[in-house]
Amino acid sequence: MILPQDLRALVVDDNAYARAAVAATLRKLGMVSIDELAAAAPAVGAIQATRYDIVFMDWYMPEMNGAALLEVIRDPRFSANGQKNGQVPVVMITAYPNRETIARARELGASEVLTKPFTVAHAAAALARLLPDDWRIPGEPETGQVLL
Repeated sequence: MILPQDLRALVVDDNAYARAAVAATLRKLGMVSIDELAAAAPAVGAIQATRYDIVFMDWYMPEMNGAALLEVIRDPRFSANGQKNGQVPVVMITAYPNRETIARARELGASEVLTKPFTVAHAAAALARLLPDDWRIPGEPETGQVLL
């Protein structure tokens, strides 16, 4: 999979290594414009101010977790100035997968859920389900390198 360079992503995770790993994964897939934030609260303002094509966020973060962030950005009152920022695809990332967490993430509006550790191929598969089919190159080999 090769992504158009004009896509813009936001990565929200309190762990610097995890943020860097997700950003590196997206860069391997061809994404160039990637913003990184260490907390969910600043992400609210960033999502309102910037049109992101995809958001990757951690489930467990101090002060405001991924569930709370999803609740805020999926609230119909969230979109400002006629923008549809509240509809941005969200990939929830968790190191503690269980049925309840995954069901709750989906219920709150997560588009995909990735479990740590994940590979470039896992991230590519999640993106392929969220982005138009014509962004993939048929027959392109996938990497299985673990990043997180």
